Amino acid sequence: ILNRFIPHFDHHLAYHTNARHYAISHGARSDQVTVMHNTINEAVIACMPRVEARKLVEEGWPALANKKIILYVGAVLEEKRLELVFDALDILQREDVVFLLVGDGPHLKAIKEKYAQRTDFVSTGQIVDGVGPYFDAADVFVLPGTGGLAINEAMAHGLAVVSGYADGSADDLVLDGRNGYRLKEGNADELASRLRDVLSDPAVAAAMGKAGRQMIRGELSFERFIERVVGVLVGAGH
Repeated sequence: ILNRFIPHFDHHLAYHTNARHYAISHGARSDQVTVMHNTINEAVIACMPRVEARKLVEEGWPALANKKIILYVGAVLEEKRLELVFDALDILQREDVVFLLVGDGPHLKAIKEKYAQRTDFVSTGQIVDGVGPYFDAADVFVLPGTGGLAINEAMAHGLAVVSGYADGSADDLVLDGRNGYRLKEGNADELASRLRDVLSDPAVAAAMGKAGRQMIRGELSFERFIERVVGVLVGAGH
């Protein structure tokens, strides 16, 4: 069905480069596909100085005090593969690191039943308004399973990212050694190694965060996203 219909569309707006390859593999011409890089409106995100963010977050969650924070924000679903983070923590064996999970979902109960007793784990539940300081206080953002736009938000807050395939967009968003690391094997050993790379050198983590913020304010910005979509729609009318 895809091979029959995809070539006959006038144009394809692709979510990311992998989606572009997908459309072309089903018969679309390369000039029929525009990668729009779906994103967030980074201009409305207000960042808080790290010292202030740490103080605010630690007041609510004292277990985070004086710890390096591995952050996940989003829906807690089985396909997020959050268990992989705990496996990586077991490999790292670092008393100065804590996994901060901000979110809720059907898989949270299972996560808490298995890991609630750990001293290196804090679960806040869902936070929508006021989630920004959690990004600003963290040392690295992790997304081992599915997802997407949380990476964009982490980048907007200047946070290094370690991500799996996500929704396919991670191949465009996370550039190895520049603003974080893209997991290739997707196992606990690889995740632990990449987290170690970021956590062991604050200067590297800061440089990655700065690069990510520049990316999300540049080619991956909301303004550029709108320009690409409008360009396709205007072109279709001629």
